[in-house]
Amino acid sequence: MPKPRTPLEANESYHDRVAHRYDDVYSNSRWDRFYEISWAGIKPYIPSDLRAPIVDLGCGTGKYGLRLAKSGYSVVLSDLSRGMLEVSRQKAAAMGVEARVTFLKADVMDLGELPRSHFALAIAQGDPLSFAEQPSKALKEIAKILRSGGVLVASLDQTLAAIDHYVEKSDLDGLEKLLKSGEMEWLAHADDERFPVHTFTPEKLRALFENAGFEVLDMYGKTVLPFKKLEPLFENEESAERIMALEKKLCRIPSAMGRASHLQIAARKKE
Repeated sequence: MPKPRTPLEANESYHDRVAHRYDDVYSNSRWDRFYEISWAGIKPYIPSDLRAPIVDLGCGTGKYGLRLAKSGYSVVLSDLSRGMLEVSRQKAAAMGVEARVTFLKADVMDLGELPRSHFALAIAQGDPLSFAEQPSKALKEIAKILRSGGVLVASLDQTLAAIDHYVEKSDLDGLEKLLKSGEMEWLAHADDERFPVHTFTPEKLRALFENAGFEVLDMYGKTVLPFKKLEPLFENEESAERIMALEKKLCRIPSAMGRASHLQIAARKKE
């Protein structure tokens, strides 16, 4: 009987399997607007100096890191999945930016191959901190590679958005576990590709970052409005703009963040 996969192995296996179709799965008008909201939270912290080093952690297929490389920055793309890194490498070559990009296979909880106190900006979109076995350890690893005053912009799963999932299944045990620990499971079809996902309320996320030596600069819900249910409306440009205007009004209201599927946070490493 084969040995069960560890959570890390399950995470890696899942992302290796989906890597070559990942961009197709997450590519339509609704997702374009989601990425627009994510980018808007990154943009204020992009260094003005093109020589400032940047790292994209849990880079996936390189959506954000390659965009920065195209603008002239030197970027390290790091991911647990070789499959994701291979797709990123192919895209970098097609964009003509491979000379400015370094690729690294690494777990976000072990960034020992990266230089200490070096990066001006770290990006962690796609929830790699939520997927880490120990998010607090991962965050402390990121703090080690950031220079003093360096900024991390990360996206994580939001706890209260998962309540309906357990209610609809009448899963009281799962609901109690979610609300006690913030932990749920990545719902891959194959049991051996399921792994724990750590979710956070806004209050717990702020505490996590502050305990790791960060000053929180910004936090917002992503998205407060249920973009998936509104998906047909995104095909119409006027309707999409109206939804985006409403989302921008709601996303930083503390009481509204509990409706969001994700939280995006920007935080500076303290001096």
